[in-house]
Amino acid sequence: MAHEIAQFPAATEPDAGLRSYRLVVFCLLGLALALLAYPALRMAWDFEIDNTEGWNAFYQLRAIAGLSVYDVGSPYFFNNYPPLSFYMVGALSVPLGDPVLAGRLISLLAVFSICVSVGAIVRSAGGSRLDGLFAATTCALFFAAFVTDYVGKNNPQLLGQAFVMAGLAAHLGGSPAAGRAALTAVLFSIGVMTKHNLICVPLLVAADMLIRGNGRARLAFFATGLGLAAVSVAGLWALVGKAFFTQLLAPRTWDVARSFLFTTEVLGQYQAPMAVVGLTLSHLRRRRPAGLALAYLAGALALGVFFSGGAGTDINVFFDVFIALAIGAGLSLHMIRLPRARAAMALAINAGVLFYAPFCLGRFGVDILGEMDSRERLFHDDVAYLAAIPGTALCQSHLLCLRAGKPPFYDPINSLQAMIAGSLPADTLTGMLRRHEIAVVEISDPPKHGEDDNPGVQGMPSRFTDFQDEVFEVLRREYVVERIGLSGRFYRPRPE
Repeated sequence: MAHEIAQFPAATEPDAGLRSYRLVVFCLLGLALALLAYPALRMAWDFEIDNTEGWNAFYQLRAIAGLSVYDVGSPYFFNNYPPLSFYMVGALSVPLGDPVLAGRLISLLAVFSICVSVGAIVRSAGGSRLDGLFAATTCALFFAAFVTDYVGKNNPQLLGQAFVMAGLAAHLGGSPAAGRAALTAVLFSIGVMTKHNLICVPLLVAADMLIRGNGRARLAFFATGLGLAAVSVAGLWALVGKAFFTQLLAPRTWDVARSFLFTTEVLGQYQAPMAVVGLTLSHLRRRRPAGLALAYLAGALALGVFFSGGAGTDINVFFDVFIALAIGAGLSLHMIRLPRARAAMALAINAGVLFYAPFCLGRFGVDILGEMDSRERLFHDDVAYLAAIPGTALCQSHLLCLRAGKPPFYDPINSLQAMIAGSLPADTLTGMLRRHEIAVVEISDPPKHGEDDNPGVQGMPSRFTDFQDEVFEVLRREYVVERIGLSGRFYRPRPE
């Protein structure tokens, strides 16, 4: 494939155009580093960035302890993720002393790895070093500005994405060869066994291999990939039985309105790069690098639209779109023969980032100057309160229960989906609440049905639904709010 790409050498630019382009790229790089400093510094503070952090940490601790990551002893706590991330993060947590810190560090490093792969892909297509740096910088800006809370968070998405993008960089890094194809398949396998929704790039490369690969490369790619898949399935079945497959394939509700609103929200942030990169790649689609990048963008967007309709999904389902746009940005500036327009195109592609950057920097300043200290202190107050209460605890903030020494008991989103699917009785949670079997309930979601003095929350649509509406009604009748803290409301059973 390298010999096909080589027909598009870097263009010779007038000095003025090159200087302005270089100035823009280095200014954008400086902005990217400034924005990434926020999640890098935030890692050290002990409070919850997102409730998946504690959920992952429970399993990471079990992994390093040699315990099952698919059976925690509670029928209401589920794991629908592949196992690899729990062992990788768990291993790093041994020297660091905390799985949450280990997961945050790996997540941040994964972003840098993704950006390096993006730059390498543009370079392998004949782009200059500046084109590669621009693509990598654009990728960093997209993540740092628009999905700040995912960068440096204890969550396996970016780790898996880093392996998959390294596989794509390997695939495009030279001429077709059996060794390169096998390495690509290995990296893809690691990525998918880290996070199972990372199927866009492997499917794209599989199609590309069938169309353009030679016989030896095809054989190496598919034999390695299918072989690793068979070994993984057999190993998981032998170690944990059907529990992994049952939980991974558990059904979830899908809502077309959720998909539409979620997609339009995301595209609203990325309309500038979608317009510039999409139109440019469409114009150049018959050229090998541009055509592949356009296929990646289209496939990533289609999968993102589909995944976004599923209950519990978050903006990570669109990460492939962001990465494809960054690759397309570097290719567009390399392949369009308008040297004096490159600086303007680079700014146009990042127009949304530049518009949003002051807000990000302002948040950075406020948090560093005391807000994060305050949040950590308030979080520790919640932990101390919860730890002092004996008995079963239900936490929507999983890190809160983890820090308070409470075992994993109830996973709200997955338990709700299990009740909707019929694998758990519909009154599973409400029944436990009526019987006062739960000593304390912590809920971050706003109260419903006029439970407090904040009626404005009534009727507001929520992207995430963790509890049935009747749960709040039962809580209102059977429990009292004993505490309101950083983590939300703490409910205790009403006295008999």
